[in-house]
Amino acid sequence: MTQLNEGLAKKQKITEKQRHNLELLYQDINDLFKKESLMSDFEYPKNKELVDEVQRLEFLLQKNWNFPQDRLCHTWWNRFSKCSCPVMDNNERFGQEKIINCSCILHSYICNKD
Repeated sequence: MTQLNEGLAKKQKITEKQRHNLELLYQDINDLFKKESLMSDFEYPKNKELVDEVQRLEFLLQKNWNFPQDRLCHTWWNRFSKCSCPVMDNNERFGQEKIINCSCILHSYICNKD
């Protein structure tokens, strides 16, 4: 069971339904990271599916916390065990475009969009 930040929940006026949703969403996101940690390297061509799923969950987390839904404020996207995007640099740039390592097994497709 996830322990929510009660001060933030009160400040954001989280309802009981949202509280329940948040518990389920945090379980889903933790399950996704467990799944990723068990993948072998040759399974990573499905990396975009993982990235898309964590983004979908982050939008739902923002919605249930009563925050604006903004991808620039996502914080879970680079917590995958095999993500090689710079953590500290991205933490410092919260709310700005992400710094992507173009060699990252999960996020390299972003560099190759063109």
